[in-house]
Amino acid sequence: MHTRITLFILTLFLLASRPLQATARYLPTPPSTQPLRLLRPAAQPLARPLTTVQAPLEPSTPQAEEGAWPMVAADPQRTSWSSADIPDDGLPLGVEWYRPIEAYIPQNVQIIAAHGLLYVATSAGLYALDAATGAVAWRYDTRLPLGNSPTVADGVVYVGGYDRSLHALDATTGRLLWRYSGAGAGFATNPLVVDGQVIAGNRDGGLYAIGAHGTDQAGQLLWKFQAGGPILQSPAYADGVVYFAANDNRAYAVNAADGSLGWRSDTLPGIQYQSYWPVIYGDLVIFAASDGYRAGLRPGTLSADCGRFGLLQIADLFEYTCDTDSALWPEGETLGPEVGPQPWSHGYPVVDVSPRMTEYLEDNPNPAPFRHKPWRRVLIALHRADGREFTFDSDGDGYPEYLPANWWGTGSGNRYPPIVGPDGLLYFSNAFRCCSDAKGYIMGWQPATPTLLSVTEGFGALAEPQAISGGGRTIFRNLCCDRVGDYFAMDEPRSRRELWSYNLEELAPGYDQMWTVLEGLPRLQGWYRGATQSVNAAYHNHGDQNPIIPYQGRLYVHRSNAVLAFAPRGLPAGGAHALPALTIQPPASQPTQEPSRSELVARLEAEVGKILAAGDLRPGYYNVYAFLVRGLEDYFANPGETLYTLTRAYPFLSSGLQAETATYLHAYFDRYFAGRGPYPPMVAHVGWADGAPRENMLLPAEVEADLANFPASTQAGPGFTWTYPQVNFYALWQYARLFPERASEAYDLAKSRLQVPLPNGPADDYYAQQPYELNGYIAGYLGFLGLQELAGAAQADAALRSQVQQELDRLIQLRIDTFDKDSYWAPGPDTPRIPYYKKHFDLARNFVYLTPELADPLYRAIPGQIDAALDEYTRIAPYWFVGRYEGVIGEGVLSNLYNAHALFQAKAMLQGAAPQELARYLDVPAFLVGDLFYIQNLTAVLERDTLVQHVIFLPRVQRMGR
Repeated sequence: MHTRITLFILTLFLLASRPLQATARYLPTPPSTQPLRLLRPAAQPLARPLTTVQAPLEPSTPQAEEGAWPMVAADPQRTSWSSADIPDDGLPLGVEWYRPIEAYIPQNVQIIAAHGLLYVATSAGLYALDAATGAVAWRYDTRLPLGNSPTVADGVVYVGGYDRSLHALDATTGRLLWRYSGAGAGFATNPLVVDGQVIAGNRDGGLYAIGAHGTDQAGQLLWKFQAGGPILQSPAYADGVVYFAANDNRAYAVNAADGSLGWRSDTLPGIQYQSYWPVIYGDLVIFAASDGYRAGLRPGTLSADCGRFGLLQIADLFEYTCDTDSALWPEGETLGPEVGPQPWSHGYPVVDVSPRMTEYLEDNPNPAPFRHKPWRRVLIALHRADGREFTFDSDGDGYPEYLPANWWGTGSGNRYPPIVGPDGLLYFSNAFRCCSDAKGYIMGWQPATPTLLSVTEGFGALAEPQAISGGGRTIFRNLCCDRVGDYFAMDEPRSRRELWSYNLEELAPGYDQMWTVLEGLPRLQGWYRGATQSVNAAYHNHGDQNPIIPYQGRLYVHRSNAVLAFAPRGLPAGGAHALPALTIQPPASQPTQEPSRSELVARLEAEVGKILAAGDLRPGYYNVYAFLVRGLEDYFANPGETLYTLTRAYPFLSSGLQAETATYLHAYFDRYFAGRGPYPPMVAHVGWADGAPRENMLLPAEVEADLANFPASTQAGPGFTWTYPQVNFYALWQYARLFPERASEAYDLAKSRLQVPLPNGPADDYYAQQPYELNGYIAGYLGFLGLQELAGAAQADAALRSQVQQELDRLIQLRIDTFDKDSYWAPGPDTPRIPYYKKHFDLARNFVYLTPELADPLYRAIPGQIDAALDEYTRIAPYWFVGRYEGVIGEGVLSNLYNAHALFQAKAMLQGAAPQELARYLDVPAFLVGDLFYIQNLTAVLERDTLVQHVIFLPRVQRMGR
């Protein structure tokens, strides 16, 4: 091996292994295991001081006025209903003005309206627009993206960001009053402002209460409650209690006065709780769940013989199977018989959904082909007093039935929450009619008549997500993909009116200039591009949605990165007023607070400790939808990933944890590589049949039963030309470096599965389509040659060494010559239609399986191309570093997890980013246990910190062993 490489690795190991006086082994405190109801444990002690940029200043405006929309979902109860309505003057509503915005507006961000201003949170800061004219009142530019919409209270705007800070601004001028910067991660939730406190959930799992402006403890941490997972849904509040769900898939009730726990629910159905908020509805609190299936996969929806959950749901509700001939579907059949208007339904028709819906969700252990599937409930109603789930028993059989709501939405993410009307009804979108392109309506429900639903307006396809909101006596609807915006009176049947219907580009020409839209079905395929002309894609608007906001006689919404105002008094002369685009302006100066080295080591040890405690893990269960990158759908299924991750982290662990990790690594090597255990040698996929879960979720019954059908396998499966992941030889090399006594065995095992030369792809340009596979071969050949040297077999296997070396040299040059920042799947004059869903990997494709030994020659040869690619990717995907981010192309919500990891590693290995910059982009684990990407990102920061502190630079790598 190259002597400079050996010296570098040895020096790095010695330096990283030095005693860390400020660092002890840290394991996270597990969630409380005491009885859940009416507990009052003490809140976490105050641990961080006030962090401000300047002395608190007095705001210049009074409390938000009547009819404002001052926070997400309008009020602390998250009812999504305000007193504001549209004028009842009979005039049509039209686009009065619109303003494109360059900085990305997340799809779940709401326009906040108060003090005559509209507050718009973006990836580059907070903008305040005059509500009447769209003129810019002020802007607060940020270096890192904001996490959610702001809340306006008592003349102050409070907004959280991915800079791990909560910002307090003067609502009228945008002047910074103070900043709290004591959180461990970004704020992705909308804050509550109640009882002199600003309360917000954080991605670090903490619910933070900060003193509100004007109080004696303004900007100071008052208390913090630690949940069992990241908090990615905005909390609700009523009667002194804060309600929220965390991504341990549990709901919590916490006392606002001191942060003590009231109750913690049992595990709720679904994969995650993100994007939205719980809704207070009388004595209940309603949580909008996700479905629990991975779409189009096994284990997943195909475990139940359907391609996606929406189809599965309709098939069961109307009692046919997904493989039934469509000619035999009960086309046009409805959810239940009409029973006529009820006193509470305002003249709208009412249907009785029993037994169809009630039996479908009934918690009955007796199997039935189309019934008794409570794990599929998607609106969870809990009693606010103790966290018990609301149930009823309409047929008297002794088995509980649940709120009769079904799935409406896209292929991943969470269902849009219900809204609470002034008439006391809970309104939500719900299925009504079978079968092809199944349709539904916005329906009203009350617990007093739990099997009855009023059928109002908002007719649409269940697969097209829509946001609903209310003001006065009106319900508003915003359908996905800029397709339809309309409204109707809750107490007047057949009162529907349209704002737009598949013609928004005609009403507001050029409003979507920050978006690319492809030909085909109306706006089905497209992506945010900002001010670039990028053919690379990250975000579209077929997932999360934002509601129409009524305020001061107008309606407001953002679509395709433009804010649009609809006025009821007709269009201005000359048509809608097109305002110039609001462009990004980097802040002059904005300090950020990155975690210290000791904090990073503590996090690393915590994550490694969780793996050691759990033992063997099965793959990570995560749903993107239509992720057409075969072979990478099962996160961390390749045992080489675990071996590589733990050996890479090993030098930074304390000596005690190193010993435990060594024991784990040896057992892992024996089990998955050496064949000493239940599996044959060289396992390529750990399977689903064994191992602890990485997530805390209740798998659907069909999925749980299907796990046993997927034992560990020695075959790589589809998606790659290799039969065994060649990249694993690199992991074996790193393992043998730590434990040289295993080098000979590791080399013999690698030799038994080596594929050289590179197999021909199924197409001439195969590796241009999948450059990450080329990276994997390069890493594997590097590892193989390194193992050969450690095993002392370079002379004995000289001919094989020469063959591998020649192929390695060729592939590195091929990688340099064929590097392209632009997606292979780009539309052009001759290819207007493309395999769109392959663009899920536009950002990650160049950098998956990257190693320092490839990064060095690649960056030395084409630094300009590399920098241009990373610059463009991070511009069109400004939330690139966020795990489980709620923005993706296609008909889904959640981004794949490769993007954040690949770009982070590229910044570290290719650009040599400073440790402070890398730490700035460090997010939180995407899984409760065993997020290998997060561990590798932590390690990358520590590696860079070690290099910078000791002025060690990675030498250029040209050839192995020469």
